[in-house]
Amino acid sequence: MIKVLFLFAFLVFCSNANAQQSECKVIPENISGSYSGGCKNGLANGKGIAQGVDRYEGRFRNGLPDGNGTYKWATGTYYEGQWKNGKREGMGKMVYHDSIVAGVWKEDKYLGKKLITPYMIKFSQSVSRYTIQKSIDVDNGVRIKILMNGDDNLVDPLSIAYSSGSEYRVNNIYGIRNTTFPLDVKVTYITWNHFHTEQHDAIFEFTINEKGTWDVSIIN
Repeated sequence: MIKVLFLFAFLVFCSNANAQQSECKVIPENISGSYSGGCKNGLANGKGIAQGVDRYEGRFRNGLPDGNGTYKWATGTYYEGQWKNGKREGMGKMVYHDSIVAGVWKEDKYLGKKLITPYMIKFSQSVSRYTIQKSIDVDNGVRIKILMNGDDNLVDPLSIAYSSGSEYRVNNIYGIRNTTFPLDVKVTYITWNHFHTEQHDAIFEFTINEKGTWDVSIIN
């Protein structure tokens, strides 16, 4: 009798596990045939294997490949590396039947063998610190503010050299719009020190590699 009850409980457990597994959804259609692995809120989550027309084995998040994993297409071509929101993102390699492409990927696109930073500081002189942040604006350009002690630093003379675009000014914001990237910018001016007793030649030279609108604050 005990053996019968144990067998019945085991069958119920397996049935429930299979039911939960079948309810665990994999979002990409080409790998959504069968799935085994972690599940959360009805979506593949954690480590798992998904098999459809194609096959994926690796990390999932919210039903999508996310983290390290290997995706193999029906043709035999496969990608091994990092994923984000179902797209190749980060370091990885594509293995074809006659070649290998390895390097950095972003939103399913190959960027090259090395990671290119969004921006780079090339030279700085008489600048205490700086901030460079990408705005949510969809235009391409740079907005520059020069500050001291939390207020606008009204410098004169000021020179801005740039590799593309056109210059404009709104109040104490110096802008460059209609740019192409990478964009090289060199800002030179004369500034007082904090005690307003001496003047210095300030230089701030940088390159923006990624498209978008960038806000740059130069702080003396």
